[in-house]
Amino acid sequence: MTAAGTAPPLARAVIPIVVLTLVWGCNWPILKIGVSELPPLTFRGLTLPFAAVGMLLVARCSGDLIRIPRALWTKVAILALFNIAGWSGFVMFGVQQLPAGRSAIIAYTMPLWATAMATFVLDEPLGKRKLFGLALGTLGMAVLIGDEIRVIRHAPFGVLMILAAAVAWAIGTVLLRKWQLPVPQNTLSGWMMLLGWVPIVLLAPWFDSRPLAGELASLRVSGWFAIAYNIFLAGTAANWAWFTLARTLPGILVLGERPGAQEWLALALVVAALFTVMFQPHAKKEPAMAPPAPDD
Repeated sequence: MTAAGTAPPLARAVIPIVVLTLVWGCNWPILKIGVSELPPLTFRGLTLPFAAVGMLLVARCSGDLIRIPRALWTKVAILALFNIAGWSGFVMFGVQQLPAGRSAIIAYTMPLWATAMATFVLDEPLGKRKLFGLALGTLGMAVLIGDEIRVIRHAPFGVLMILAAAVAWAIGTVLLRKWQLPVPQNTLSGWMMLLGWVPIVLLAPWFDSRPLAGELASLRVSGWFAIAYNIFLAGTAANWAWFTLARTLPGILVLGERPGAQEWLALALVVAALFTVMFQPHAKKEPAMAPPAPDD
């Protein structure tokens, strides 16, 4: 048996990966429900602050300090802008326009963008394996988006929004790995979510003409469920899992949507691309980057 503190990186990542797979995978159709009842930024503005407080409570209960050193606030704000505000804002508008399954496939091309950016920002070599993965991912996106280009009336705006969200997420992930801030992960995640909420809540009234009280009064049970899910599960639990992984490692049934051959082909190409980019051969095993804070 391997001790928890000396377990291989993949073994330590099992729980976060399972949490992400289940919680974020199920959240795409739930997001679709949420933005069908509330404007996108209003929906996200209602969930982010409570999820942020949840992350900070997790940090406090874990014995972590929740104070950010003054010298780090600028970098934390930049990380929040890309990882939280950029991702959350763009993806909300995109999922409003596209089927949940198609939105998820486009959004999870993020590692492909991150791999390309890391080549320049982190000086990570872009070998034949990663180039092949990037080519597969690009082909997958072309298959998925090709129909949107030919048939303009579908949702080209939604596609662009999801792609913008994926690029923003990639930038934030690369910067997170580059800076490796000496802050416990739960504390950093909570403050990032809180800071990222600020531009969203300031912009929300420009896209929602109804008073918030009126929006909440007309909300159905499904809308409240979407809010609760995005606070406690997709907001708190899944963000803990994602940012834990990001530091150390490089909805169909609900909505009645049915993927066709195009979606399955795109998904297969993107999954193949992600596998090619993220999983290295055993012969080239590299030591995993340890979290900068021992409490993480």
